[in-house]
Amino acid sequence: MDEKIKKAEEVAQRLTRAVAGGDEQVAMQCAIWLAEQRVPLNVQLKPEVSPTQDIRLWVSVEDAQMHTVTIWLTVRPDMTVASLKDMVFLDYGFPPTLQQWVIGQRLARDQETLHSHGVRRDGDSAYLYLLSACNTSLNPQELQRERQLRMLEDLGFKDLTLQPRGPLDPVPPKPGAAQEPGRGQPDAVPEPPPVGWTCPGCTFINKPTRPGCEMCCRARPEAYQVPASYQPDEEERARLAGEEEALRQYQQRKQQQQEGNYRKHVQLDQRSLVLNTEPAECPVCYSVLAPGEAVVLRECLHTFCRECLQGTIRNSQEAEVSCPFIDNTYSCSGKLLEREIRALLSPEEYQRFLDLGISIAENRSAFSYHCKTPDCKGWCFFEDDVNEFPCPVCFHVNCLLCKAVHEQMNCKEYQDDLALRAQNDMAARQTTEMLRGPGDTSGGCRCRVNGIPCHPSCQNCH
Repeated sequence: MDEKIKKAEEVAQRLTRAVAGGDEQVAMQCAIWLAEQRVPLNVQLKPEVSPTQDIRLWVSVEDAQMHTVTIWLTVRPDMTVASLKDMVFLDYGFPPTLQQWVIGQRLARDQETLHSHGVRRDGDSAYLYLLSACNTSLNPQELQRERQLRMLEDLGFKDLTLQPRGPLDPVPPKPGAAQEPGRGQPDAVPEPPPVGWTCPGCTFINKPTRPGCEMCCRARPEAYQVPASYQPDEEERARLAGEEEALRQYQQRKQQQQEGNYRKHVQLDQRSLVLNTEPAECPVCYSVLAPGEAVVLRECLHTFCRECLQGTIRNSQEAEVSCPFIDNTYSCSGKLLEREIRALLSPEEYQRFLDLGISIAENRSAFSYHCKTPDCKGWCFFEDDVNEFPCPVCFHVNCLLCKAVHEQMNCKEYQDDLALRAQNDMAARQTTEMLRGPGDTSGGCRCRVNGIPCHPSCQNCH
């Protein structure tokens, strides 16, 4: 007798472990043996065996087009697979008939619980495969109506019916109403086809004016056009008005931003110098410069300290000052603007820079003429048909033919007087020799030979 009780206890424990582990074969064998031996049992559920607390289930969803997405669902281990399908239908709109659940590497059946498939704690995973609705007889309108009814039931509203919008079904005649003689029962009015565009992904029929699918957010087909006779309902008009208002606000903010950027550009352009807004290093003296201490050149955007730029301008022998940036790769060909040079130099230094530019322009031109009045800075560019140059500095009139100032005599009188004085006056003799023309070297001066001035700073080239 003791051996029989011990054997029954062992089989009962095996049954407990088989039920907890979901082993149906072992559980069936143990239950059959216990029933044959007529062993009295008392079955009780342990709280930890069937937990009711909410857990988060990690679900990998895949459709017929091999599109995969991951979602998190809040479930209870004691939920059945049918309840899980219904929850997905309410939350995401996928009908239960299109859902195939695989949990714990097994195809789940509707009457089974999540706990029986090993879903017991946060982070457990499951797999949901969505069948294509194209090969089924599902009606999108009926599915949407069923979903709305289920949502109302969850909110506590039962025994309700949803009335469709528009005259979809004919109004039945009142009981006892007489019909006209000779006429039978009128044919039922066929249901008009739904107006809208069909989503290529989930086959949901959306309203014509909606730009994306209401269910899966896929874009409306480009070839679809809204019917000209379509009249949007109140909900659509509200949505379209909201979209227009959002677009108007976006355009308004965009215009304000553009105007603000334009004002910033105008304010920046009015400044003579553009200062740095971030810490920088001068590539000439390698000084670390804080924001606002360096100058950013407008033409090439290179950054230098003020002292290096001022030294570059003072030592420049050209009318255009080049950017001093140079490295092993290239030397910058950008130029400093006139207003940048004026802002960097003092008034005296800036005037000397302008005088240098004027002198360079005069010396490099073959058609320049400098006033013959001693210590006069006046000069001009002359043409072949111009014989006189009234100097705007000393106000004397220079004869371009004689290369001299003879305001009281004409050219013939000046030439005769110069030839007479050349016999006894060395300076007049040199002047006479110089008047033989450009390129004459008899006086010792080789100015303009091969187009080269005798000295870079020569003020009396002829």
